Amino acid sequence: MPRLPDIDLKTGENSDPHVVILGAGASRAAFPNGDRNGQRLPLMADLVNHLGLRRVIEASGLTNISDFEAIYDEIATSRRYPALKEELESRVKSYFEVMELPGTPTIYDYLLLSLRANDYVATFNWDPLLVQAFLRNRQVATLPNILFLHGNVRIGICASDRVKGFLGERCQRCGELFQPVQLLYPVRHKNYNCDLFIANEWAELKSALRKGYLLTIFGYSAPETDVEAVDLMLRGWGQNPTFDLAEVEIADIKSEEDLRKTWERFLCRNHYGTTDDIWTTWLFRHPRRSCEAFFMATMQNDPWQSNHFPRFETLSQLHEWIAPLAGEENTGPFTGKPVSSTL
Repeated sequence: MPRLPDIDLKTGENSDPHVVILGAGASRAAFPNGDRNGQRLPLMADLVNHLGLRRVIEASGLTNISDFEAIYDEIATSRRYPALKEELESRVKSYFEVMELPGTPTIYDYLLLSLRANDYVATFNWDPLLVQAFLRNRQVATLPNILFLHGNVRIGICASDRVKGFLGERCQRCGELFQPVQLLYPVRHKNYNCDLFIANEWAELKSALRKGYLLTIFGYSAPETDVEAVDLMLRGWGQNPTFDLAEVEIADIKSEEDLRKTWERFLCRNHYGTTDDIWTTWLFRHPRRSCEAFFMATMQNDPWQSNHFPRFETLSQLHEWIAPLAGEENTGPFTGKPVSSTL
């Protein structure tokens, strides 16, 4: 049954989540010059070259060098190249796990602080930079739930207690160290249910999409090799009872025509927007209030004034700016007025 967004009229809080999907293009856009040490964030199209895998793949007699996912699929499903499979998995892990955030604010810092505890960020990316951003901002304000749809080099699992956590930390239930999760999967038949951790991440995402009021897709191209992943997302978003009222925004460098063609099954009439700049999205124009601001604009015909993130030089400046918004969440009511700041 269709329903209205879950608005508390006394506080103005919208409990329906804002869901963000991150692809490799998001990491590339967030770190165009690489990480703190200049190490580049590769896309699938250039992963082989960035990781220096061409020679070892060609030595095995494989000819389709450009498509890493197709290469891994052939290796994993044929079971003819066990040594090469192990080599690829090791090289991917070692390349990404040493990456570090710059000391200055990044798009990932702004992104996480733009959302609240009932919101979700679901990422396909292996790099640890989103996790590092979470760790250095979690004391400032409540942050969104993060789902790792293809695993992550910084995330582990306690299989006995079915709990995920950060590698190097211990399960609070049994005290054992979290163990690394799987990163690579054959692409033709990505059976997410065969892995306990991945199955749970996808189940949480589908649940979030069924409740979501805003969906932002940032740098995820939905490649043909990810047909199963896109179908799983659609099963959640397509069952959303606020689908006719909700909004999809797509942040990507592709043309609107191409993006609409890719995501048309997720779109309701003209309830969508495209941009090549994440700074123009509802997330960054109304941080921590995106769903409330969208409701006021579309359902109440009373749009809020933009409260756009300034671009800061230090994390402490960003944290100082976000503090009044976080404080308002404990006292209410929620407002759309720009936060006063001494900066």
